[in-house]
Amino acid sequence: MTKSAIGIRVKKAVEGYDLGASKFFGTPTIPLIWENDFYEDEIFLCQIRLSDIAPFDPHNQLPHSGYLYIFLHTENGNYELRADVRYAAEVPELALDDFNAAVEGYESYNQAYLMEFYEADESSTATRLLGVPSDWPYEEDPPKLLMQFDPLDSEMGFLDYIDGFLYFFFGKDGSDLSEVWLKEEYT
Repeated sequence: MTKSAIGIRVKKAVEGYDLGASKFFGTPTIPLIWENDFYEDEIFLCQIRLSDIAPFDPHNQLPHSGYLYIFLHTENGNYELRADVRYAAEVPELALDDFNAAVEGYESYNQAYLMEFYEADESSTATRLLGVPSDWPYEEDPPKLLMQFDPLDSEMGFLDYIDGFLYFFFGKDGSDLSEVWLKEEYT
C-alpha cells in the first residue's frame, strides 16, 4: 500500500466557521481581482487552503501556500461540467455569499462542508487529492490526478446519482493547474 495521496473527509460546517477554511461549497473567499471573473452558470465546488495539506504532501506535488479553487462551469445549465481550477498565492480578500444560488439546478449547494485531510492510499476509493484514479477501466495509463471526487462518499448530495467518480486531471505536463480537465467515470 502506497501512501502518496491526501484523503478528504467532510463535515457540515456550523455557523460562524472560518470562511477561509478548506471546504466544499459554502462561501468562496477569493482574491478581489476575481470578483467579476466568473460565468453566470459557474458554480463553486471547493477551496483548499494549501497550508492544510502540506503535512500530507512530502513530495511537494502541490504548492504549500496560498489557495487552490475548483469551480465548475455548467455549460449553460445542461449539466455538462467543465473544470475551472485556479490558484491564488495571496490570502483571499473577498467572500462571495450564495455563489451557487443563481445557477439553475445547483441553488441548494450553499451549505459549507469543511475538509479534514489525512494520509491516504494512492488508489483508495475515497474523495482525495493526488494518487491514481480508482477503478481506472482503460488499458492506457491514466493522466496525473489532481482530485478524485466520490459523490457517494459524504452527505453533500452533490451529483449523488453518479455511482462512480469525478476525476480532475492535471494539464498536459502533469502539474499544470490552469489546464485541469474533468472526467465523469461510472463504475
